[in-house]
Amino acid sequence: MDPYKYVKDEPYKLYINGEFLESESGETMDVINPVNNQSFAKVYKGGENDVKKAIKAAKDAFDKGPWGKMTNLERSKLLLKFKDTLAKKQEEFACLETLDCGKLYPSVLYYELPQSLDAFEYYAGKARCIEGKVVPVDGGGNYLNYVNWEPYGVVAEILPWNGPLMMGCQKIAAILAAGNTVIVKPSSWASLSWLALASVFEEAGFPKGVVNIVTGPGSLVGEVLVKDKDVDMISMTGGTETGRKVFNAASSTIKDLALELGGKSPNIIFEDVDIENAAKWALHGFTLNSGQVCVSGTRIIVQESIYDKFVEALCRYSNEFKPGDGFNYEKGVNFGPLISKEHYNNVCNYIEKGIKEGATLIKDGRCVAEELKDGNFILPTIFTDITPEMTIFQEEIFGPVVCVSKFKTEEEAINLANLVDYGLAGAVFTKDVARAHRVAAKIKGGQIYINTYFSKGMVESPGAGWKQSGIGVAGIHKYMRSKTIFVELGNNVNPPF
Repeated sequence: MDPYKYVKDEPYKLYINGEFLESESGETMDVINPVNNQSFAKVYKGGENDVKKAIKAAKDAFDKGPWGKMTNLERSKLLLKFKDTLAKKQEEFACLETLDCGKLYPSVLYYELPQSLDAFEYYAGKARCIEGKVVPVDGGGNYLNYVNWEPYGVVAEILPWNGPLMMGCQKIAAILAAGNTVIVKPSSWASLSWLALASVFEEAGFPKGVVNIVTGPGSLVGEVLVKDKDVDMISMTGGTETGRKVFNAASSTIKDLALELGGKSPNIIFEDVDIENAAKWALHGFTLNSGQVCVSGTRIIVQESIYDKFVEALCRYSNEFKPGDGFNYEKGVNFGPLISKEHYNNVCNYIEKGIKEGATLIKDGRCVAEELKDGNFILPTIFTDITPEMTIFQEEIFGPVVCVSKFKTEEEAINLANLVDYGLAGAVFTKDVARAHRVAAKIKGGQIYINTYFSKGMVESPGAGWKQSGIGVAGIHKYMRSKTIFVELGNNVNPPF
């Protein structure tokens, strides 16, 4: 298979109001393969006027077009049509996502794409099950109060670069199922799959303006979306610093926000575990997608009595990764690169900072084979002798870098787990059922795992960030707002004065 056969020779166009358009400036951006940092495609770079056109198209589609008048059943059928259309093109999109993001091809084809398809099927069902409620109120049966859930209108979805296809499908499916129109702003580091998905929405028959896709830098495209009064809601997944900027910029219009931000999640390992099994899970917890996962367990907190044996097993299992091009899976490649040279340098800077601040680097993942030197490869990197004030303990690195700390008592483990500004996820490994639930309840985070790592139901049971890991609820109601209505049931009732 030649993955490049799916790549267009001409630049990928923006998708606005049902049309494939060049940006008004005519500027393009290179699409870079993280495996070798070579450009293999171009996309048009959107600007302010392009964003304004997309906002108008989305607003008109909601206010005047057929989308706002469709029944939930009709929208549900379109979501299923999208799923069926994408299902016929799985190899194409697995190739594009692998090339663009440096992923492992089997991971995209056999996990991320099925998850993407499932999101549209799941939310097609949810679209038909949006329910309100009747609330009993005082008044002797003379009053009726009911609460409905309604779409915001125009939603801008700012996507991350670490899983744009899968995460984007999960979010856009929910946005559309709720009845909104959407403007999708992919990351400049990973735009390809969503520009290609425009043709799937087109083929599935979505009305003009319902889905709009505009690429470009966040400092321009994102800022226009955040500040424009005709955008009713901003949803963003990304780093906490970016989220802070979005939060401040949105204050001018007081629009609703949903921010899924960074994490520095703890993984607590108690002494009664199977050490070998726990080490495997802990390794998986911070190396999936080369460590570029927001809920990664990048702070492993191990009970003192098993600390040395656990660290030895963690290092031993980390030797089983083979870095390389994600299409070379038949040659044993099972570890991909970081998304960009800029991000690679940032992760390397954190490693140097950890050394400088006195942590012990017992596994340096920067030592990669000469034939991979043009890529952005960092293998699992393990630090011990960590203290809580160290930068690598406190800040999100977003790479395969882990801090291993030790504890004596349960209380000390919980304290270490909660000593950061983030509250996204966490885990506890123990055979003691009561302790597992007790500790999970005390970890300050929105998604906790017991004797496992990573979600087993991303669309069915999405987590929300605590503390500086985000704001907003999860699921379809993230993209809806409630309306409460009071009805007078009596005849000729006078006001109470």
